[in-house]
Amino acid sequence: MAQGEARAGARSIAVLRDRFYTARNKTYVRLLGGMMPFYLVNEYPKSGGTWLTQMLAEAMDIPFRRNELVRLERSLVHGHYLHPTLLRNVVVIWRDPRDLLVSFYHHCYFVVEFHDRKFGNKQLVSLMRERCPFADYDDVAGNLPRFIRFISTTPVAPRFTWPEFAAVWANRPGTVQTSYESLRADTPGELTRIVRALGGLALDPDRAGRIAEAHSFDRAKAKAEAELPAGAERSFVREGSLGGWRRHFGDEALAELARHGYGAPLAALGYQP
Repeated sequence: MAQGEARAGARSIAVLRDRFYTARNKTYVRLLGGMMPFYLVNEYPKSGGTWLTQMLAEAMDIPFRRNELVRLERSLVHGHYLHPTLLRNVVVIWRDPRDLLVSFYHHCYFVVEFHDRKFGNKQLVSLMRERCPFADYDDVAGNLPRFIRFISTTPVAPRFTWPEFAAVWANRPGTVQTSYESLRADTPGELTRIVRALGGLALDPDRAGRIAEAHSFDRAKAKAEAELPAGAERSFVREGSLGGWRRHFGDEALAELARHGYGAPLAALGYQP
């Protein structure tokens, strides 16, 4: 009992700390975004936002301090913002929500850690396994319908759903819109377009190609696996597939998408059935 209470207390402290850091960062980004300036890559989780932010930071030659408190400097920041109030210099990245949900399922139920152990998803996994448990977490196809139903009615992290995010940000005027699929199809070309639209900068084609190669999925996955801490089984970079959702979605999971409002925004963003 004492150990269980201690674990629960530690988890509560970690949650409060993370919420404080998130609130502080979002306040800075909203109030000072046009002054530093901050360039915000905004996404629903698992859409490729971290990957894009890393490439943009290199292309624009400004810092992206990943998993750190925002500093008062011209920089790239990354986050999951639902409300657009006071936000400036926003890039919105999309991903087929079906691929996204498969990736998000893994993020919610399997612990991954960064090499220094300071960051990871332990708290989220513990919370999700408590609130929406399954007998066999490896049965992704069997669990997806209930998982979709759960996060659509009681979202945990973030505290909003993908359809709610899409209703605010899809094709929003004054933002730069891109997608994981477009970046995978032509990373140098799409990166060049975003840099020009975001900062008015011309990115040399050769440099764009070098950045794309340095941040390719294969390299990112190899680096993440090489940096796994002892005893860890899964890296932060998992699969990154295009259309891999078809291996996991059955009729029941597709019906849950329709039931919870995914259909219209999915079509509006150009994702085919």
